[in-house]
Amino acid sequence: METHFCSLSLAVGNDEECPRGWCAFWEAGGAVVEPGCAIERLGVDLRDPRLARYLLDLRRELESTRDAEAARAALDRLTELVPADLSGA
Repeated sequence: METHFCSLSLAVGNDEECPRGWCAFWEAGGAVVEPGCAIERLGVDLRDPRLARYLLDLRRELESTRDAEAARAALDRLTELVPADLSGA
């Protein structure tokens, strides 16, 4: 299998291998969509390393949440970044 690096990590100068299913931003896929990274699917512009750092911090927060309320709050922060025309809002 070819090594795939995390786009967020690359944007901040690290070469972390994509954790795939262990990542909070990984989407398992299904009948219509292949498994993949939600950040890459959204086409988030990661030229600004501050945004990449923010998303990496958010990923760590999501991955370390201990209850559903904390997870929901962290996911709400991610949703705020998605343009209304893509989120369906």
